[in-house]
Amino acid sequence: MGVSRETRAFLLLTLVTFVWAGLMPTGKIALQGVPPLTIGAIRLTLGTGLLLLYMGRNPTHQVHWTQPVIGSFLLLGATGYLVGVGCSYYGLRLTTVTNAALLNAASPVTLAILSLIFLKERLEQKAILGIVLSVIGVSVIVTRGSWDVVTNSQYNLGDLILLATQVSWGIYTIYGRQLMLRISPLAATTYSYMAGSFWLIIACVVLEREQWRFAETSWASWAAIAYQTVLGTFAHFWFYEAVSTIGPSRAGIFLNLVPVMAIGIAYVFLDETITLPHLIGGVIVLSGILVATRR
Repeated sequence: MGVSRETRAFLLLTLVTFVWAGLMPTGKIALQGVPPLTIGAIRLTLGTGLLLLYMGRNPTHQVHWTQPVIGSFLLLGATGYLVGVGCSYYGLRLTTVTNAALLNAASPVTLAILSLIFLKERLEQKAILGIVLSVIGVSVIVTRGSWDVVTNSQYNLGDLILLATQVSWGIYTIYGRQLMLRISPLAATTYSYMAGSFWLIIACVVLEREQWRFAETSWASWAAIAYQTVLGTFAHFWFYEAVSTIGPSRAGIFLNLVPVMAIGIAYVFLDETITLPHLIGGVIVLSGILVATRR
């Protein structure tokens, strides 16, 4: 007896959850031997090749190239991948996987706020309550539950960088939605990847050329980059396939498990400590997301 489409969708989502939960821990390992922007450049360049192979010459993914379209992709590459991905490695280098995972869990709230600002979308009361809860949770995590952090401005720079990359990724998402009204999601993702790799290659040549020695990179760092490039790229396909079967609302529930699993991986394999502010802030953030997305 074959597996039903719905069962296959849930299996794919389970796999996607595991893959995405491993992105931050493996990113931490990759950073042990490769600078942040260089990791992004390698990941995006190889990912672009995989996406182009997957897309092939399917006419449904053709793009009518004009200067505005090229400019749109360059903007998406800069906001989504140069800043959203490349700079997130800087943040990850300066903070823990646990902090990164919990702060990343609040990204839907950042997107909701940006949609309110740029798209003038109306927010329901439950969405507003969810945003308030998530902001409180993020504040607990960033301040480490200590008022001294606020009064003495002792914030972790990595946490602040990760919050900034969320804003950039939110802009990418909002602008990308408009572009996908005219271009297929796969084509939009592929060419945004290409533009992102273009920006990242320039950035790492200018800023990190003297910081990396190819021959001195450990196998652990290469394995971590391979994980992020191959599995991280294909996880997007698996997620969208599952969404097409069971819908975005049911599929989105699985994403709430990603930070929890990432923290577990960091605790087991990277010996990271889970503190009381992590637990309190994380519970508040996830509660806010559940409130905001509840039907």
